[in-house]
Amino acid sequence: MKKGILTLFVILYTILATNAQEYGKKIDSLIQKAVQLNRFNGTVLVSKKGKIVYEKAYGYQNVEKNIRNTSNTIYQIGSTTKEFTAAVILKLIENHQLSLDDKLSNYFPDFIRGNEITIKHLLTHTSGIYEILRDPNAFNGGTQPRSKEQMLSFFINKPLDFDPGTQYSYCNSGYMLLGLIIEKVTGKSYEQVVKDFILKPLGMKHTGFDFVGLQSPDKAVGYSKYTNTIKEAAVPWDSTATYSAGSLYSTVEDLYRWHNGLLNYKVYNKSSLEKATTPFLEGYGLGCWIDMIYDKKVVSHGGNIFGFTGYFGRIQEEDVSIIILNNIFNRQIESIGLSILAILYDKPYSYFDEIKLLPDTLEKYVGEYEVSTDYKVKIIRKANHLFIQRNNGAAIEIFAYKENTFFQKDDDIRISFKSEKDTINKITIMEGLNTKKGKKIMQ
Repeated sequence: MKKGILTLFVILYTILATNAQEYGKKIDSLIQKAVQLNRFNGTVLVSKKGKIVYEKAYGYQNVEKNIRNTSNTIYQIGSTTKEFTAAVILKLIENHQLSLDDKLSNYFPDFIRGNEITIKHLLTHTSGIYEILRDPNAFNGGTQPRSKEQMLSFFINKPLDFDPGTQYSYCNSGYMLLGLIIEKVTGKSYEQVVKDFILKPLGMKHTGFDFVGLQSPDKAVGYSKYTNTIKEAAVPWDSTATYSAGSLYSTVEDLYRWHNGLLNYKVYNKSSLEKATTPFLEGYGLGCWIDMIYDKKVVSHGGNIFGFTGYFGRIQEEDVSIIILNNIFNRQIESIGLSILAILYDKPYSYFDEIKLLPDTLEKYVGEYEVSTDYKVKIIRKANHLFIQRNNGAAIEIFAYKENTFFQKDDDIRISFKSEKDTINKITIMEGLNTKKGKKIMQ
């Protein structure tokens, strides 16, 4: 009997090990492609059924000093911070210190229509509050410390965009208010409460807030531009600029501890987890997005901050986590995460796979487009190849990965076209954090 059980264990272990190796090969191939396209330079950790099936670092933590990324590299994680903010709120609810139905006016009596906005509205991005990022003066590049009074001044007196609870609109302002509410309720700083409730209990020793002041040999340099020929370092964002909406830094292994903490209800209880992962409007729950993919509930949040991007996705029921931290900017980091998910479930996927378009199709995009009076773009066709020329600069080849959507192989630049009455007449150029739109002015 014992021999039979041992044999079964060996067989199961061999199957799991073989599967992990196969996952590893496919994930590595995917990430290598992203690296070659200058869309990834960072660290990846993937787990399934309680086992880490892939963990590897790529590229440079610091190009100038020739220091390579490792599993211990520390990255800013941007808006993934919102999961932690939401978790603290849910823990305070468990402790009967506040309620999802509490009105904003309980904490900010002078806030416009604060008696109509609830904590749940803030958590689900359905408050209608003015988005602070829409004000070009709000962050001043994100590099300077900012008081909470200064932060509030950019949105506290602005009219609501819509009636609370009726629409979804991603709102950093709402999550900044949640941080202030946490401080009012606990009498402690937001950062201290996150440490007390989450970081210390889970042993997340390499996660914190003041990235600018962090003195660690594992601290990554973020890059605003990263091509084969240009490696342009970004100035780190100050934690006060994004506060409870996006100020954390972390490592893949600390975020794996966060995953296990959620999995084993060490952060909050099962009821709170169910509340957090129940979508409200547009698939957003309490601090996370919820999607059904391959009949699995995928809970995720990305993070974009100047010089850094990340993706943290998980399937609670099957103990799956996908953690991707990147010290270059890639607006489509989630596409890497979803491709890894497809690999884990033996599903088809594609990642910037070039497709060939017929010359007649390519010809539709040819012409001159005006973004502004001092920014013009020419789209040029040479045989079966398409090129983009900006302000009479060098013509650079672009490649289609679906009709009307192109990419550049040496940089994180994507170009998309739109038509009116079957004629292509609009262009959108996405480069890092910047998006520019223009209209065709000449065929």
